[in-house]
Amino acid sequence: MPPAARSSAPRTLAEDLRARGDEDLEALFTARPDLATPLPTSTTALATRATTRASVQRALDGLDTPALQVAEVLAVLPDPTGATAVSRAWGARANDVLSHLRRRALVWGPDRRLHLVHAVRELLGPHPAGLGPPLADALGRRSPQRLAELLEDLGLPVSHDPEVALPRLAAHLGEPATLEALLREAPEGVRALLDRLTWGPPTGSVERADRQVRVAGASGPVDWLLAHGLLAVSGPGTVVLPREVGLALRGGRVHRAPDREPPAPRVQPRRPQVVAAAAAEAAAEACRLVEELGRLWGAAPPPVLRAGGVGVRELRRTAAALEVDDATAALVAEVAHLAGLVADDAEVEPRWLPTPAFDTWCEQDVPARWTALARAWLVSTRVPALVGTRDAKGAVRSALGPDLDRGPVLPVRRAVLAQLAAAGADGAAEAEDLLARLRWEAPRRAGRLQEDLVRWTLRDAGWLGVLGAGALSAAGRALAGGDDEAAAAALAAALPEPVGEVLLQADLTAVAPGPLEVHLAQRLAALARVESRGGATVYRFDAATVRRGLDEGLTADDALRFLADVSATGVPQPLEYLVRDVARRHGRVRVGRAGSYVRAEDAAVLAELLSDRRCAQLGLRALAPTVLAAAAEPDEVLAALRAAGLAPAAEGPDGELVVRRPVALRSGARGLPRPVTGEPPPPSPALLSAAVRSLRAGDEDAAAGERRRAEHADAPALSHLDPATSLVLLREAAGERRAVWIGYVDADGTPRRHLVEPIGVEGGRITAFERAEQSVRTFSVHRVTGVAAREE
Repeated sequence: MPPAARSSAPRTLAEDLRARGDEDLEALFTARPDLATPLPTSTTALATRATTRASVQRALDGLDTPALQVAEVLAVLPDPTGATAVSRAWGARANDVLSHLRRRALVWGPDRRLHLVHAVRELLGPHPAGLGPPLADALGRRSPQRLAELLEDLGLPVSHDPEVALPRLAAHLGEPATLEALLREAPEGVRALLDRLTWGPPTGSVERADRQVRVAGASGPVDWLLAHGLLAVSGPGTVVLPREVGLALRGGRVHRAPDREPPAPRVQPRRPQVVAAAAAEAAAEACRLVEELGRLWGAAPPPVLRAGGVGVRELRRTAAALEVDDATAALVAEVAHLAGLVADDAEVEPRWLPTPAFDTWCEQDVPARWTALARAWLVSTRVPALVGTRDAKGAVRSALGPDLDRGPVLPVRRAVLAQLAAAGADGAAEAEDLLARLRWEAPRRAGRLQEDLVRWTLRDAGWLGVLGAGALSAAGRALAGGDDEAAAAALAAALPEPVGEVLLQADLTAVAPGPLEVHLAQRLAALARVESRGGATVYRFDAATVRRGLDEGLTADDALRFLADVSATGVPQPLEYLVRDVARRHGRVRVGRAGSYVRAEDAAVLAELLSDRRCAQLGLRALAPTVLAAAAEPDEVLAALRAAGLAPAAEGPDGELVVRRPVALRSGARGLPRPVTGEPPPPSPALLSAAVRSLRAGDEDAAAGERRRAEHADAPALSHLDPATSLVLLREAAGERRAVWIGYVDADGTPRRHLVEPIGVEGGRITAFERAEQSVRTFSVHRVTGVAAREE
């Protein structure tokens, strides 16, 4: 519980914090989590930390427009000021905003004596809200003689003392009535010049601005304003409009109008069916691309650059294989990395490989896959759109590189999704409207990067299926709300039902009328290649794709049995002929390792190979009518013979066919990338409670120390005594049961004085009752520096 409330106003921020309740202190730590790390030892330490530039900068960056406007009003008004004056200068009742600033310890004191933290004034700059410096500061550059002349020209009592002249001028020129009277007699052009300076910036360039000008000799608008003190010189060629003059010209208002209400984005309704269909299609495509990326990198992993990331050429190769542009390929790689599906294998020559989690992920259905990808993207600080841009040194930023984290992306991403959620079901909004709302919510964070982050968030969310046709999908809404199960269920409802059949056609194609079940799609991909995608997927069979399935261990009967089971129309005769023809030729020619060798039952086939120019590089020579030796490796021989139109198979040392499935490389287990925000995490309830207890304990210790110092203020001077003399005096005090002062060096080497009642002295130890602590303590004799009787 807080200490008893003080009857007088707090004199410092520390006193103000000390008088606050536990709930108010917890609210402060919640609003400014950096103050709780590490735990402050007292309210004095907390006040010191809360007024540092770094902490105040972080707090100001989190203020919305009304709070920032009121902070600027406080920076303009004299310190301290009252809530009524703040409301008058802002143009609206400001009590609720002042409470908001007080909770964040940016303002302290009661409503009648409000103080703005000094660091806030510094960070708001010399021209808060576009107003110049106070008139006394602005005219302070003038010499005492010129100040006296200005007083004389204005008809005021003349003084050559700046301490008298400046307040007199400020009081006179700061009066709106005085200003209006002067401007009624101003020459043409003065009003127009003041209008340009009134709402900022309050400075302007003038040649020989510091020239001496009197009212009688003023010949133009600038000279007239300088002669009447309505413009001040801030440099040899610069003039500035004093704060009081600018405030009077603004009608006493610091801002044109109080900006209390946030701008509402213009909602563009979308048809629910269109949103759901677009989001579901994007989600399924994102999952497919991530799967394709994993399989591609599992077979041919790209190397990790020395500086980290994927090289430009490797990214282009990946983009070509996925049939997307480079930017989309970078996004696919980043999302896969964020979800823990690809990682650096950390070897001596590192490569980017799928992780063991990739195989588990591939076995899941699309909603579960998508939820893992979308959740990883939502909580990350990576910005894939930066891939291909250049850093400060001119180096190109690479995909999966170390320079893609941006702390502001998290609040921007969440704010964009929150605004789209507030737009209602199936409501879209333009990036410009969303950006305007974000600028209102955090104007000090506004900048070019924030504008880019809004556009990139919309792009990434649309590609991922969080948005559909620019509106938040049902799955995206659940995801933003933190309910992954509901998000997966919503996407499952939007996706078309997986189909378990295809239509095999006589032109050697298969048409899947919808998304195939996962295991069927994987088995069909072993025998055919995707020719086109859309509402229906078209697969194409040819000799190369069928041979790939046979190389993986299928037989002709296995392949035809699978096709018959999955086909709604049976297996067309041309497809059956193709499968059996490739199977009949598959393995007739076999390649093994000698250097390597080629053997076949048909000697005529080998004779043709010896005379085929396409095989010349293999260095073939006949060992027997049915055996050729080759100078090349078996893999090279296999590739060359396939290019020559044959269907060779690999042979093992035992003469049996070798089933050569594609090698799928994997990295070791890797953790998920951690967001890099630069911000401390929000304090947990346990940490909040501990922080408040730490404050209270520190304050109690400080108060106890003050009491001890007050009690010991009358302690006599203690002369240094040797231990033997000290022991005699302490034994006497113990026998007479009277209190004495002792000088004692604590374990940390600090000398202190204690008022004690000795109980016993034995074995170099003194047992005594200490008056200040109201407890029995033991003192070491060798640490006692002196003893003196207590004066009654």
